[in-house]
Amino acid sequence: MQITYRPRWSLALFSGGVSAIVLALVYCLLAVALGLPADSITVVAVVLSITYLALVMVRVRRRTLTVTTDGMIAQRDAYKVTVNWADFVDVQSKRIGGLYPVDVMTFSAGTVEPIDAKGHRRKAVPPKVYEIGADRRIQVGVYISDWHMEPIGELVTRHSPPATGAV
Repeated sequence: MQITYRPRWSLALFSGGVSAIVLALVYCLLAVALGLPADSITVVAVVLSITYLALVMVRVRRRTLTVTTDGMIAQRDAYKVTVNWADFVDVQSKRIGGLYPVDVMTFSAGTVEPIDAKGHRRKAVPPKVYEIGADRRIQVGVYISDWHMEPIGELVTRHSPPATGAV
């Protein structure tokens, strides 16, 4: 079994939407301060923010999550993370940007390769990947919100550590 997911459209829109709005507002403020004509300010701000939003959405949607019976492979912008179900620890709910809720799976170990989303080998994995633990975490909620109902849910159940505590 091998299933490949792409980030949800809503997350791709969220990823670029806030920045596109801020970019348009900054441009408008700058243009007004420079005394540019109001009609051209609006047109340029809209075109600029739509172009930026489209570029961010394409970049986000280029990422993938491949689920197999052995583990998962998350292809991110600058690197690829491979984790095994045998190393599965838990699932926690987090918020991206403080607003967008997603479930994050944690593993005790993961392998990172410096391969970008276009399949090109890079010189090195950014050190921040290891510092923030991105080498052991998969944001499954970015790719599919109801992962419990998918084969991922069955694999998580099968590989979850046994519950501990007094009986």
